[in-house]
Parts: sequence; C-alpha cells; structure tokens
Amino acid sequence: MKLLLTSSGITKKSIAEALIELTNKLPGQTKLAFIPTAANPETENKDWVINQYLNLWRYGYNWIDIVDPSAAEVDWKPRLEKVDIIYLSGGNTFYLLDQCRKTGFDKWLNENIKNKVYVGGSASSIIATPTIEVAGLPPGDENLPGLTDLAAFNWVNFEIEPHCDKDRFERVKKYAKLKPYPVYAIDDQTAIKVIDDKVDVVSEGSWEIFNS
Repeated sequence: MKLLLTSSGITKKSIAEALIELTNKLPGQTKLAFIPTAANPETENKDWVINQYLNLWRYGYNWIDIVDPSAAEVDWKPRLEKVDIIYLSGGNTFYLLDQCRKTGFDKWLNENIKNKVYVGGSASSIIATPTIEVAGLPPGDENLPGLTDLAAFNWVNFEIEPHCDKDRFERVKKYAKLKPYPVYAIDDQTAIKVIDDKVDVVSEGSWEIFNS
C-alpha cells in the first residue's frame, strides 16, 4: 500500500519528489486519475481545486483523466484500472465518504489499493484514516448527508487534520487526548507518505503529531 496524504495536494518540490518515489516513475511516464467528487457540494470560488490540478501540471503530470464515480452513467472502473495514481481532491469529507459508499468506490479502492498509489487532499486524506470524526471540529465540514457512521477506510492507524495554523494545532491537541491513536496536524506544505506500515512526514512547513 502506497499513500500520500496531503492538505492541498502537490504544493512543494519535496512532496512532488515523494510522489515520484511512490510510483517509481517519472511524472511524464505516469497516468493519473483526478477525482473531484468531494468538491461537488462546495459553492462559490473553487480556485483551490484548480490549484491542485495545476500543480500536477507544474510538476510534470500531463496524462490526467478527470473521473467522478458519483456522476450518473459513468463507467469509471475501467478508466481507473488504467492509471498509476488515484488522486482525490479536497472538499466536504462527509459528502465524500457518503458517495464512496453509495457508488461502491470504497469497495473498489479497498480491492485495488495495493496496485495503485493513492493521493489524498484534505477530505480525501481524512477518509484514509479510521474515522472522519476530525472533519467535524469547528469550523469543520457540514455533515451534509447526515452520516451517523463515521468509520472511514482504516488504511492507517492514525488520524489527520489538514490546513492547520497555530489555533488549529491547539484544537487538535485537545481532540487527540480522546483518541486511542496518534493524530497528525499538518499545514498546506506538509504531506504524510505511507508505504505499508512505514510512515514518513514530508514537510516544508509546520506539523505536529499528538498522542492520546
């Protein structure tokens, strides 16, 4: 299993280099699927989604399919089978988890995760962890679908809170005291690289790890 869990995608050279290490391919030789599902319910300016996409181009990823499993009558499975990287954008974490369940995308990911590199951005990093509960920390995401079961993919034994500034670090520290596993608080210049059970932080910014 190879994961790159970020706040805002490939924002720094060190994070781009970490992705090359995970794929063991140069960007120009790599096929990537960009999945914007989490951004669907977000309103107004979506420059943050555009920036995630543009940063992929800046770092040399020029074979990009945009695939949304939640779109009606889209045969997304064969398209995802062709790519090396499954890259999910940020957005509303509750909506994303709900759509993953409804479309069967969660099952497909669990069946194929060993053959792909998974890149998460914000909401899609959170769903790789045991639970999306952290997404509800104020001023967090609105629980649009009214989920009561917040269990996520459980690929790693820690939680992540993205987009952290000084105040956010303090909130996450308090939250972590109630959890049975570590919680990473990361800013937009930080990523967590996971290869099976090995976890490394790649950062040109600020991050903290809090234990219960």
